[in-house]
Amino acid sequence: MRHSKKSIHSFFLLCGGFLFCTSYTLFSQNLNAAKKNYQKALVALDEKNYAICQPLLQQSMQEDSTFIDPVLTLFQLSFELKQYTKSIDYFELARKMDTSQAMPLTIKFASCFASLGNYAKAKKVTESFLNAGYSNAILKDKAKQLLSTCNFALSHPIASEITIENMGDSINTKASEYFPCFTQGDSTLYFMRRMNIQREDFFSSKNTAKGFSKAVLLSDSINGANKKGSMSFSTDLQTLYFAAEYPITGYGRYDIYKSNKVDNRWSAPKNLGSNINTDFWDSAPSITSDGNTLYFSSNRPGGFGGIDLYVCYKNEKGYWEEAVNMGPEINTTADEQTPFIHKDGKTLYFSSSGWPGFGGSDFFVSRLKINGGWTTPLNLGYPINTLENEGSIAVANNGQEAFIASDRSDSRGELDIYKVTLSFASRANKRYFLKGVLNDSVFKKNISGNIQLKDPTDATILAKIKVDSLGQFIVELPYLDSIGIIITSPLYENSNMVLTSASLMVDQPITQYFYLTPLKNTLTQTFINVLFATNSDKLIKGSEKELTELIDFLSKSKTSTVLIEGHTDNKGNSKVNKILSLKRARTIANYLVKKGINSKRITTMGYGDALPITSNATEEGRSKNRRTTFTLTIPK
Repeated sequence: MRHSKKSIHSFFLLCGGFLFCTSYTLFSQNLNAAKKNYQKALVALDEKNYAICQPLLQQSMQEDSTFIDPVLTLFQLSFELKQYTKSIDYFELARKMDTSQAMPLTIKFASCFASLGNYAKAKKVTESFLNAGYSNAILKDKAKQLLSTCNFALSHPIASEITIENMGDSINTKASEYFPCFTQGDSTLYFMRRMNIQREDFFSSKNTAKGFSKAVLLSDSINGANKKGSMSFSTDLQTLYFAAEYPITGYGRYDIYKSNKVDNRWSAPKNLGSNINTDFWDSAPSITSDGNTLYFSSNRPGGFGGIDLYVCYKNEKGYWEEAVNMGPEINTTADEQTPFIHKDGKTLYFSSSGWPGFGGSDFFVSRLKINGGWTTPLNLGYPINTLENEGSIAVANNGQEAFIASDRSDSRGELDIYKVTLSFASRANKRYFLKGVLNDSVFKKNISGNIQLKDPTDATILAKIKVDSLGQFIVELPYLDSIGIIITSPLYENSNMVLTSASLMVDQPITQYFYLTPLKNTLTQTFINVLFATNSDKLIKGSEKELTELIDFLSKSKTSTVLIEGHTDNKGNSKVNKILSLKRARTIANYLVKKGINSKRITTMGYGDALPITSNATEEGRSKNRRTTFTLTIPK
């Protein structure tokens, strides 16, 4: 039956004497009801059913305003759920009810303020607790630790430029998301998701104009292992380094592996070998932009703490040397993990529980010095670092934004991926990339070629890039107001241009197409890798590749003709040399005919030693004179 407020009020007026006479009995019943609901709440709490637990605790409070147990439980539950403002309110209520019972929870109460960034209040509460002379040694130690954290935080003011935001439902779920890896070149965020206690998988999400797309599971052999660690891409995005547990190919619990992209699919993971991996835990690889230095974490013996950071260098032959500990400039007696080397090759980010910070594991940054050492690690500051443990970090190429894994009050479940803006002091050097495709201007087909980057102010060559037949490339750019680009490709006119910083220096480079014009009129070129056996007109294996490029051009430019000429040095009989040079020219011509080029478009000549291009007095000169050339005639 549902009563109105008036009817209930009338009922209590009529029964006033009875209620007075039986007040003790009703009080006992209320107490029993409060305890009953409290017990139900504890069962729900044990099952982590917080949606049921919290209302039951609140109901228990209302049923008996002197029953402190549900208040203290709500305080601790709110703290665990990172509802720090509510937790503070519950503690203050509990302290009014019974100061002695609330006293052991004072340090957790102070931690609420620290977690909200109010380190001044946290310090005041902690000092008051220590001055009260509470005898519990464990709590006193915790209080001293918190006081030290508060002093550190107060001496490191919050940088106003720091921002932090949850990446949202397209990335984060009720599961744990961590180990972010942001490849700026193709605007893709990669990360790890722990599906359950037995399964971890790599996911990816595209950065679009509408925000990040719904994350999708990576396919192929990359997700083959149940247990995996963080990932790191080469600059051209064609090589992936990651940690995983493969019982058959591994040395220990976790090892570091490499996979290459072949035909747009990832190859089977390959263990990086015993110079990097051990019988112990080796994980969290991070590769430099030049591909020659690898940073990672390991708990192998001989370090400074439980987990240390290590570095490995690739030698001139392309093999990894033995990994070395990064030393006390980086490592402490505690744990250093999840290194991330920025694309500038000089700025290293990592997490540490040993360097002074805001509590737990914090993120730090250290910079490579000219002498090869490292600067003293700099704490990234609050609110990036908090009283809790911070786990993994990746910094974008612009040096300003970072992506971290953290468990905060607004997380969708456990660990979530957050996007942060770094303080000015902790930013890396900004890096830029040129992403392009070489194209035939007539046939609009991707072509191979060679690219040189130069400084327009003094013509200094800054980089050389060889582009394969797919025509695609991505290259890191130095910070200049403009960049000179020289593009060459066989059978095409050279292309020279200057690109300004305004067109290149964007955080997410767009693909730029470079169109090369096929050669017109005539072009004479010496074959570089079309070789013959000594005193023979038989082609050496491997000569076919360069001839294939010539065949491709002749197949597309149907009206073009080619003259093939053979030349020798002056060793031996001149008549014999002339015959040999002609035979070699004809061998090339026959190869072209077999591949479908009409013989009427091909002319051959043999000059022997009659037309040297340098002196025959030295072996080097004679080597240059022994050559075959081709001259293309391309009608306008």
